[in-house]
Amino acid sequence: MTHHYRPSTFQDCRDMAPNLREQDVNEIMASSGSQPFEALWASFDASEECFTIIHEDGDIAGMFGVSYNGHFASPWLLGTDKLTETKRVMLPVAAKWVEEKVDQYSLLLNYVDVDNTVSRKWLKSLGFKFIKLIDDYGVGKKPFYQFVRIKDV
Repeated sequence: MTHHYRPSTFQDCRDMAPNLREQDVNEIMASSGSQPFEALWASFDASEECFTIIHEDGDIAGMFGVSYNGHFASPWLLGTDKLTETKRVMLPVAAKWVEEKVDQYSLLLNYVDVDNTVSRKWLKSLGFKFIKLIDDYGVGKKPFYQFVRIKDV
């Protein structure tokens, strides 16, 4: 078996929550104050589409999706420590998915903790731009970057 992704299930939220990467847990706490399961469930529930990344060993490596907010869509990704092991296979897949989403929604926008270095590198490799530093974002009042991808016209 190789790394792949499939549509997410509620059970994926339960299974992945205890294994969430420390940087993702910290980001969730700083932005919303939620516990990992609550954040995964809320993201899963709010998403127009949601997928689970399966590591070649069968474990969940991450979940990602997109939620539509009326004027823009918010892509998101949360992972376990195994997520970086899937990069070679999943990054081209993710790049194609992001291109499809920016064509569909025109504007993709969300926020990332400045300390979440893995997520920031992933976003940069997918063509997202960091456009604004917010010094006191979320319940934790921590620095976060606003990031975007805008459809080329």
